[in-house]
Amino acid sequence: MEDRSQEVLGKYDLRIYNTYRTRGAYVLETDQGLKLLCGYEGGEGRLEFEDTIKQQIAANGYENTDGYVRNCAGSILSVNSIGEKFVIKNWFDGEECNLKKEDKICLATSNLARLHNCMVGIEVSPEQKQCYQQGNLFTILEKRTRELKRVKSYIRERKQKNEFEVCYLSECERFFKDALDAMEYMKQIPYCTLMCNSLDRGMVCHGNYTYHNVFILNCNKATNQLCSAAAVHESDMVATSNFEKSVLGLQVTDLYQFIRKAMEKNDWNISMGQNILKEYQRQRTLLKAEKHLLYVLLLYPEKFWKITNYYYNNKKSWIPQKNVQKLITLTEQIDSKKEFLDQLLKV
Repeated sequence: MEDRSQEVLGKYDLRIYNTYRTRGAYVLETDQGLKLLCGYEGGEGRLEFEDTIKQQIAANGYENTDGYVRNCAGSILSVNSIGEKFVIKNWFDGEECNLKKEDKICLATSNLARLHNCMVGIEVSPEQKQCYQQGNLFTILEKRTRELKRVKSYIRERKQKNEFEVCYLSECERFFKDALDAMEYMKQIPYCTLMCNSLDRGMVCHGNYTYHNVFILNCNKATNQLCSAAAVHESDMVATSNFEKSVLGLQVTDLYQFIRKAMEKNDWNISMGQNILKEYQRQRTLLKAEKHLLYVLLLYPEKFWKITNYYYNNKKSWIPQKNVQKLITLTEQIDSKKEFLDQLLKV
């Protein structure tokens, strides 16, 4: 471990037995279980908001989160002698959710519904409510649609087009139509009412519920001793991490994010998508308006917009081959995605 990270550990009341590096951080084996030491670039206000949420989630019955460990001075944030900021979080012995295995997807879906049920009635300060609130989805989609239109016009005007641009122009109209259709459907949803009800009920969404942040545990959370899956309840087999994008808002956006990723990884398998929705609604029933919003979000070509955004904001003279392949894969999935969307509101 680097000296600048080692310096921070002295600020905590932890006995550390072993450390090893993981993705951009250090896992710590301590007398208080597994912890994670990682750098932090945000402000303390954000950390206190997350801590408030996690404590109330735990009080509501969901304890498997990466809660922050406070240092000896009572602060979540620790700063070393050269001004670098660090935090220590509770951590897990497990693996990221594998989106190629349907049983793992099922566990992650059930976990999301349970997490959402525990993220209702969350009490925060008026300042936190004002600061950490989900952005207006209609405004966000409207802005992205304008970007799609601008880039389409830009590429058409280029005299010499590279492979990506040729591929882009041949397919963009279908994606652009989906964007326009989604905007029209959005106007028919009582979005403002949904949002106001969510805020009034103190509902929080994770903000980044992807497979990277869902851990299927290998161990008993209390003892960190390996055990068989049969030895623990299903709800204790999954943990959720990285609440850095959590906000007060519409929880269905978490479900959208997870289902889109899972479906893209599995070529929009209709049966899988229906099972995800059924598994989620086994614990948390979706309102009719939420289902319609989920439909709109899935219809909107977010992945296509991300590829477009990457192209427009980077060197346009050379685009990685993987971006061309991503575009081709998206195009190949259009029909299966449409078939799933046609079935979505029937579940």
